[in-house]
Amino acid sequence: MRKLFVLLSFATIVSAASAQSDVVEFLKAGPDDAGMLIQSYMNPFAQSLGDGLNNGWYYTAETHHRLGFDFSMSVSAVKVPGSAQSFDLSQFSFNNIELADPSNSIAPTISGSDAQGPLLNLLNPLDKSQVIDQFRAPGGTEIDIVPVPVAQLSVGLLPHTDVMVRYVPELKFNLEDDSDEETKVGMFGLGVKHSFKDWIPGLKHLPFDAAVFASYSNISANTGISFMPDDLGYPNLNSDQYEDQQLDIETTTKKLGLIVSKKIAILTIFGSIGNSQSSSKVDLLGTYPVPSVTENGGVIVTDEPDPIRLRFESSNLSMDAGLRLKLAFFNIFASVNKAEYTSYNAGIALSVR
Repeated sequence: MRKLFVLLSFATIVSAASAQSDVVEFLKAGPDDAGMLIQSYMNPFAQSLGDGLNNGWYYTAETHHRLGFDFSMSVSAVKVPGSAQSFDLSQFSFNNIELADPSNSIAPTISGSDAQGPLLNLLNPLDKSQVIDQFRAPGGTEIDIVPVPVAQLSVGLLPHTDVMVRYVPELKFNLEDDSDEETKVGMFGLGVKHSFKDWIPGLKHLPFDAAVFASYSNISANTGISFMPDDLGYPNLNSDQYEDQQLDIETTTKKLGLIVSKKIAILTIFGSIGNSQSSSKVDLLGTYPVPSVTENGGVIVTDEPDPIRLRFESSNLSMDAGLRLKLAFFNIFASVNKAEYTSYNAGIALSVR
């Protein structure tokens, strides 16, 4: 049951971890070229996770009375646009690889088609006319709508002020029952919403609620992976030194904004505008076998420690619009958000004002 909960609650992280065996195929190109390839391949994952974590924090500008609270569960569905489901390899200046067929240069990203991408030639760095190996760009997951579920507790602690908390302690599980490669996932988030109308003369009696909002959240995952010399065609080499391989993923988000809402009987209409920021890192840690060419043109396997350290940054104008339906102690809410991508959020909350 716990494994099922983790898979549902961290669908985005798990999908990226499941794709790790394909991502490390890019290491055949060497660390520099692999970094460019993995950056483009993983970009929709980083953007989707950042947008999803910044959603679902609120469904009204109204705040609780002292010690009032609500517990909500919501899901954000982040739509990856078609333009982010593939990337053009011909736009890169590679050091060690080239397209085997320049007319076939479109490769899938992690959200794209699961069909393998273009065939790539691995070149002899001392003689670029010599092809020493070939491999294909990996396929995607075909997940173009990325779910990001969140559970959240909001409490009125100060006058006109709600404090919101999201927390999942580090959970450990195996993606495959017969695998020794453990995956660890954890999340923390903190938000503050403050209704400011009472502090500004002339606004107090206007027929709507208004609040400012700020949030911070962090989600991290780590999974063991396996990329061995036999993946490069060298099955007889000792693999003991490669047992420390890990994929490390971490995303941090921040959101600042203004929320306005209007209550009409049991219906509340709300909207917001602000700034949404996200910062993600994707690191391949440990020791990895990488093909290397000797001075006489021979190919050997060399050890490369921590070959990939990628950073993804995003800062966008964020706009939300949605509604809430209040039924006794329960609220049902839904909204649409536009930041880097367009996303949709819906959920239910137990609320005591």
